[in-house]
This record gives sequence, C-alpha cells and structure tokens, in this order.
Amino acid sequence: MDNKKDNKVSTFKVMNFNEAYVAPVNKYNIGKSIVEWGKKNNYPEYIFDLYNYKGSPTHKSIINKKVKLISGNGFADVIDERLKDIIKRSSLEKETKKASLDYELFNAFAFEVIYTNEGELDTIKHIPYHKLRIGIQNDSYSFDYFWFSNDWSQTRKSMFKPTPIRAYNPNLKQGKQIYVYTEYNPQSVGSYPIVGYSTSMNWIELDYEISVFHLNQAKQGYAPSFILNFSTGIPTEEEMETFSKSFHDTYSGTENAGKIILNWSDGADGAPILTPIQLNDSDDRFVDLMERTDEQIARGAEIPPQLVILTPGKLGSTEERSELLVEFQTTYITPRQNNIEDVLNEITFKSGIKEEIQFQEYIQEQKIIEDK
Repeated sequence: MDNKKDNKVSTFKVMNFNEAYVAPVNKYNIGKSIVEWGKKNNYPEYIFDLYNYKGSPTHKSIINKKVKLISGNGFADVIDERLKDIIKRSSLEKETKKASLDYELFNAFAFEVIYTNEGELDTIKHIPYHKLRIGIQNDSYSFDYFWFSNDWSQTRKSMFKPTPIRAYNPNLKQGKQIYVYTEYNPQSVGSYPIVGYSTSMNWIELDYEISVFHLNQAKQGYAPSFILNFSTGIPTEEEMETFSKSFHDTYSGTENAGKIILNWSDGADGAPILTPIQLNDSDDRFVDLMERTDEQIARGAEIPPQLVILTPGKLGSTEERSELLVEFQTTYITPRQNNIEDVLNEITFKSGIKEEIQFQEYIQEQKIIEDK
C-alpha cells in the first residue's frame, strides 16, 4: 500500500495467483527440424517439478509405488546364454527400472539400442525420455530420428548442442538407435505423450499450494491477526519501512504466529489503536480439502486410494488391501509390464534370440515371503 502525505490517497496492488493447469502446445519448428515440447520446449521440467519439488507427496508416493510394482523384482531367470550376456552387459534390470520411472512420469520410455560393427546386438540401455525431442524429416535426415540433448535449456552451449540419433529400425543393425514407446492416446499420435495423470494435474498442484499455505501460517502467519494504527500523522515511506522491518524482526516468526498490519493516519488522537481481525475457518476447510485432494490424485492415477492413502479410522483390512493389490496388478501393472517386455523382446527377437524376457510380479514375491 502506497501513501502520499500531501493528498492522503491510498493505492492498492492486486496480487495475481497461479493459473490452473494448461496442457502444453507442441510447436513444429520447421527451421530447426524439431517438434518443440511445450512452451519454450521445456514441458518435462514442469513434470519434474510436480514429482520432485512443487507437487504432492501423494503423487510422488503413487509414482514410486507403481515403479516398484512394475520392475522392483527384476526379471525371471533366463536360459539362453546370449540373452543372459546381454542382460548382464547392459545392466538391463537397472536400466529397466529407470525406464519404468519415465513410463510413469511421462507415459513413455526409451531405450538406446547399440550394435557391434558386425551387426550383432551389443547392449540395450535406458535413455532419459525427457532428453529427447522428435526430429522432423528434411533433406539431411530423410528417416525417423530424435534429437538428444543433456540440457534443452542450454542448447546454445556446445556441450549441450542437440545431436540427431536414428529411430529404431530392426532392418538396419548398425550404430546407435533409439526405440521410443509412447502410450497410445488419440490426441498424441505422432507427437509427445499425454501423462497418465493428466486429469489430476490441478489437484497435484493444489496439494503443494496447501502445504505452502500451512508453512507460511506456521512461519510468519499467513493471515494478519491485528491492525495496529498510529494516529500521529503519516510518516515518509522510508520511516514506515524502517519501523516495519524493526517490528517484523522483533515479533514475527513461528514463535510469534500471526501478522499485524501497520497503518498510519493523520488523526487527533495520538494513541495507537490495536484492532483484532477475526480469522475465518480456513484450517478446517483445508483439512477437508486435503482429503479430497488425495482421493482425486489417486483416482487420476488409476490406483485404489487405500493402497497409498493411510487415513486413521479409514484403514482397510489386510485382506481388503491384498485384494485391491491383486486387482491393481491385473488391471494396471501387468499391462504396463507387458508393454516394456514387448519392447525388449522385439529388440532381442529381431537379433535372433527366441527366449523372452519376463518381469517377476511383485505380489507373487510378496506371497512367497508371507507363506514362509
């Protein structure tokens, strides 16, 4: 609030709050032969923020649980010696866990398929999906390919300059190729994937904002508690700033929860007036909102809430949770495992290996442990 002593006019600044989630627009940059992923070509950074820093604990818990269920127990034993060698040389179980995380974050994953000079399959390595961008065919690249950069925000630096890598072609067994799998969605055909939790983006952000609200409430008092008015005339901006800073340093903080609004007026009465502000019931409303937020995040992720949300007084029985886990394995986890298996087996099959790679199911392993 700005005060002018000469005319006693007060002005107010309206704060703009964050907007709701807006789906990314993918731009076809013909000049650079690239399909840009979202505004400024940095949509993955938003996805990482939701997962790592500015998202929901429930969201992260769901992602991690899915990855654990998909690849947490590795592969079933294989007999083919050549397949064994490729799995070991590639550290394929570890690489597949990384691909599983990409799959749950982006609804897509990628492997780098590397061949020997003789055209034999050498290794299958995970390549971070967020480091890839779709290339547009031109006179120089008349085949499907992807651009790779370790940091798309610094591509002007030589060390991060994008390099083209050919898309997987089983008939061309040479060099390095990129096999990209994208979960089908009619709206994303031929472009970037739509994340599986797209309908709960606002709820994930909301969970973070609720935590920020409570942190501010605890650290410095998000809502003002009093208006302290000095009826001794309106001081200069510098005087108000100096006093406000001194007052804040003395009385604010977690141990002095709540804020006081300082106000100066040119009145006859020189005594300061302390006016309490009636706070609303926001805490109660936020508790209810948080419960609803967790449920909506779980629904958007297609996982039974009971598997990730442990609410006192609402815990399901062990038998109920086991049944839900079996159902979740059947309806969500197994199809995702099959998709990763299909990609790996397509690569190895095209290289002459007939035995298939298969995941071990997490619930099967758990049952064995419980039976013991």
